[in-house]
Amino acid sequence: MQMKRIALDLLIALSIMLIYLSRFYEALPPPVQLATIKALLVSMGFMHAHITRKLAFPAVAWQTEGINAKTLLVITLYVAFIYAYATGG
Repeated sequence: MQMKRIALDLLIALSIMLIYLSRFYEALPPPVQLATIKALLVSMGFMHAHITRKLAFPAVAWQTEGINAKTLLVITLYVAFIYAYATGG
């Protein structure tokens, strides 16, 4: 798997999890707590969608294939996973 594609989201998720595990989040105001938990959920949704796409679907050549059913399916997969994680279900 190409770790460079998910490196930033992995870093965001791990750092926010570290904040919540160290109980530093209690010092944060509630709007910041909400923003950090949403950032964590979106990052985790992106990583889950990326791993699922790599395991379940063939590679998509974005530059040469253009927009077709396969590229729309991949885009929909990412949007659905991120939306489901961000809304909590």
